[in-house]
Amino acid sequence: MSFLSFIVFLLFAVSTTLAVEEDPKCKEPNSKCVVSTKVFTMKVAPQLFKWEASDDQPDRYSYQPSLKGSPDLPSWMQYIYSKTYHSGFIYGTPPANQADFTLEIVAVDLQSYNTSQRTINFVVLPRKEPARHQVHLKIYNLAVEDLFDPHYLDDLLSIFRAELWTEAIHDLHVSFFASAVHLGARLPLRPDEKEGVVVFLSSAANFSENLLRLENETKPLEKLRKQSSCPRDFKRTTVDRLFRQLNFEVDWCEFELVRDTQPKEDSYVFIDKSLSKTFLSLNLPLWHSPSRSEVPERSYVHEFLLSILVPMLVMIILAILLSLILCFHHEGINKRNQDTPAVQMVRYAAVQRATSTLRSLSAQRDSSPALSRLAPERHNIFGPNPPPYNSGTRSSKIDF
Repeated sequence: MSFLSFIVFLLFAVSTTLAVEEDPKCKEPNSKCVVSTKVFTMKVAPQLFKWEASDDQPDRYSYQPSLKGSPDLPSWMQYIYSKTYHSGFIYGTPPANQADFTLEIVAVDLQSYNTSQRTINFVVLPRKEPARHQVHLKIYNLAVEDLFDPHYLDDLLSIFRAELWTEAIHDLHVSFFASAVHLGARLPLRPDEKEGVVVFLSSAANFSENLLRLENETKPLEKLRKQSSCPRDFKRTTVDRLFRQLNFEVDWCEFELVRDTQPKEDSYVFIDKSLSKTFLSLNLPLWHSPSRSEVPERSYVHEFLLSILVPMLVMIILAILLSLILCFHHEGINKRNQDTPAVQMVRYAAVQRATSTLRSLSAQRDSSPALSRLAPERHNIFGPNPPPYNSGTRSSKIDF
């Protein structure tokens, strides 16, 4: 980075800061000015609640920010707690045409359980010229909490302002950054490695020749973008030295130039090539809690009719049908008996009596022989049979 470029960059940063501070709303107490489509960060520390930080217990405080009148933050805003800085950080990118909003932050002392609340009014300043061009980068060796240190983003912007995108020196800004893991990337295999970040740089200026040349250099890596991220040191470009001098390890498989990114009023779309998905992240309408009068009322009459009256009605209909069937069947029997002549009934009764008499006599006859056969058998059972007798003349002489 040349000395002249550094002076131009410094003058631009000072002029931008002064332009923001010129707004009278920014000087009001408990107010913070942010620019639409530009990332802002806010540190939440014990000093914000007039508490003293403890060196013995640096993580004794817990914070819960939310949009005023809502249970949570808007969809384009995030909050994380950093154990490195022992503080919380609120960050996000206000979408285009975003109105002013107010945040409520509740702090809890985990040791004494004392609570405190602060209200911060955010004033959203519109951007004069929309940024229609973006550069998408993925950096391996950084985490989101590293980007809360301003010098990381300043060093990254200085590379583009001085070497790669000199046409955007006046309005180049960071329009989005997030954790790569939060966007769907895998955790690193080694626990000591950082999870990586995705950063978008935006400007209204056209892309420079250096960026277009870099885009052509990384085009052969488009097939790897749909599968997974490149291994580290898999592909180094001709400008990789500029980033490594400032300790940036860039995933060149994720490098992409996006043209004509005009933010819409209802959504702001960006694409993570490592997942091949589209995430809606920024300009979503703010959620407002409904009033009691707007909440619809539910009537249980319909459910009562379906669960009680309908089964009762079906049961009554079935009972009526069964009663009708029994009545008609009884009337049919009576009518059949009435149609039968009296003489036929007398004959039928006589036949029945004769049949019964014959059956009884037949049963008695069958039982008599059986009893006669059973009597000798019973006698033989209780006594021995007599000896046999000879039919000839009985001899009085006994042979020995």
